[in-house]
Amino acid sequence: MLRLTIIGFGNQAKAWCQNLKDSGFSFRVALRPESASFQESLALGYATIDIESPALFEDKIFVLLIPDLSHAEILEKYSNQFRPGTTIIYNHGFSLVQNEFQIKYPELNHVLYAVKSIGKEIRAQYLKCGRLGAVYSLEHYRNGSTEFLPWINSLSLALGVNLGPFKTTFLHETQADLFSEQGLLCSLIPYTASEMFNELISNGIEPELAFLECWEELKLIVNAMVEMGPQKFYQMISPNALIGSEKGFEKLINPQFKNDLKNLFSDIKNKKFDQELSTTEPEVVRNKIESRWSSSPLVKTFNHLNSGSK
Repeated sequence: MLRLTIIGFGNQAKAWCQNLKDSGFSFRVALRPESASFQESLALGYATIDIESPALFEDKIFVLLIPDLSHAEILEKYSNQFRPGTTIIYNHGFSLVQNEFQIKYPELNHVLYAVKSIGKEIRAQYLKCGRLGAVYSLEHYRNGSTEFLPWINSLSLALGVNLGPFKTTFLHETQADLFSEQGLLCSLIPYTASEMFNELISNGIEPELAFLECWEELKLIVNAMVEMGPQKFYQMISPNALIGSEKGFEKLINPQFKNDLKNLFSDIKNKKFDQELSTTEPEVVRNKIESRWSSSPLVKTFNHLNSGSK
């Protein structure tokens, strides 16, 4: 089995390393030797190599577990040193769709392998043999050849993936990933929870109770939804929750909401969102969001409950 070289050592990479090591899968980590991550990787017993070392390019399979915005820099800097036929694996499709790396670097194979989980959960699901899903695309691997699929399947087994991996395309993964973030995971869920929390406490409900109802129970409900599926989930909930869910559906999932979702996806498909990304400074947005949440009553309650204070 050909060895994998992991470029990066963030949360996703650390989870990959832990799972691959426990599974006996051959890998090493490529980092800058002056970084704290280099020493951390060595201390954890991982084979670690200087990203500037000529020996790095002995391998022919690399995965970029670094921010998407760094992919172009890595490929531009090292493209002439990768051996022809080297395979570059992307954990998301966005950077290739945006930069067309398959056209810029046709001597390389470009493979999508996206594990649909954050790093913490990749490790947690592996340890408890839980559900872990992934998708892949070989559309830019030797003109669509499937000969790399057995290696992908071995990687999946070593990582603990048991839902898939399912075949997709770079474009589809990119669109689905961006849309789920914008329309549900990083917007609707946290901000709806916050608005509901605020409504409860403004009506005299104790903040601790409001927090339990609007934030703490999220993981319990989502876990039940994922494990049971929609039909069994709605068979399981109480009559109050059942009737209330229908009222909420009719009130909230209205034509305006559906139209707003369509507009979000349209902006992704027509690349308007790409233009917004290119003209928006991430740290400005991060600071704006941090300011919003730092003054949030929900955050104050979260911090209070997690401080050990009564």
